[in-house]
Amino acid sequence: MQVTDTIAFKIDASNNYYKLYLELKALTESYGGGLAALSHKVSISKPTLWRWANLQNKKAPNPYHVLSLLKFFSKKETSVEIAKYAGGEIEKFLRSSFPADFSRPPEFLREEIDSLLEDFYCYFIYLLCGTEKVMTRDEIKKSVGTYSLDQLGMNIDDDDLDEKLLIRLGQVADLKIDKLISNGVLKETNGELTRLVHNTKIKVATTKKHLPKLFSFFKEKNMHKFSNLMFAYQECIPRETIKIIIDLQHQTFMKCYELMEENKTESGEIYLLTTFFENFGFE
Repeated sequence: MQVTDTIAFKIDASNNYYKLYLELKALTESYGGGLAALSHKVSISKPTLWRWANLQNKKAPNPYHVLSLLKFFSKKETSVEIAKYAGGEIEKFLRSSFPADFSRPPEFLREEIDSLLEDFYCYFIYLLCGTEKVMTRDEIKKSVGTYSLDQLGMNIDDDDLDEKLLIRLGQVADLKIDKLISNGVLKETNGELTRLVHNTKIKVATTKKHLPKLFSFFKEKNMHKFSNLMFAYQECIPRETIKIIIDLQHQTFMKCYELMEENKTESGEIYLLTTFFENFGFE
């Protein structure tokens, strides 16, 4: 599908996203049920859709909003399929927004999973059950108990902590596991939990909300073992340099991703690999 501009507009040279918004305008106006109804169907606010339809924005749109809108019109499930369906400026925008999606197995957009994963415990359990390692309830409760320790202001490095204490502290996991099972996300067989839903694209907003909580698992005592890493640095640099850094980080992340895929095993350790960085400004 290629959205074309059917109406002549005076091009705004100061708006780098003008052509993109022309395509979004055409899409929003192609729906005959009105913006309020479309807003409900695509989970995008009516004011946002109105601004798209009236070419009011000069800054880039939220790429997840673009995905949601295109998913509705295309009936496709993955960001790669949606981008190819859209073509034009929308495809370029989605490719630049989600570069990893075009070099990894396809990730599916599932609104029902998104709503479940807004709960941190469901999100965390979903991560734990998404590897080669088969998890039991007690193993998940121990991990949740470790998080609970941090919330209580206790140090997870304390030598006198035992598994029974962690399991007791992680009892809330039972309720969350049952919720994920009842929603068809997990299944339990002979005490072992496996994930039924794979390759789900988790919204950045969800990960952004939960990521600080995952830092409670960072163990300073292990830094000398080369089992974790944390560096931070800040400086004022040109946007062109930022683009170079982004490209380098993406290349490195993909190499690490490929290494983890090649060496995944049931008997290893569940390891979290993540990267994020951003400017401190408004844009």
